[in-house]
Amino acid sequence: MKKIILALTLATLGADAIAAAQLVTLSRQQYGERWAFTREEVQLICRPGKAVFALNTGTLMQYPLNAAAQAQMKNGQVSGQPIDVIWLDDPTEPGKKKDLQPFIERGEQLCAAG
Repeated sequence: MKKIILALTLATLGADAIAAAQLVTLSRQQYGERWAFTREEVQLICRPGKAVFALNTGTLMQYPLNAAAQAQMKNGQVSGQPIDVIWLDDPTEPGKKKDLQPFIERGEQLCAAG
């Protein structure tokens, strides 16, 4: 199933993006209480321009994690939704969201590796 999802994801990105895109799958199990998403599993993708997105593997919707990704979405280069759609509230601090920094850093590592 994961191979099918990955193949569909790559097919939707286009030939140029495929060559430059880097992917990694992360899960709630790996991060425990630090997990910041409503989904049990997301993929992080580094797109050209060092834009880091969280990808919902069930819907293939992209959610921007860094400023470069937000700019690409705003400019219409990439379709997606705001990260707030899948970003969990922090139960220890009412009114605040969980920390995204570990996921942003992991995505930036993908960008550096590519």
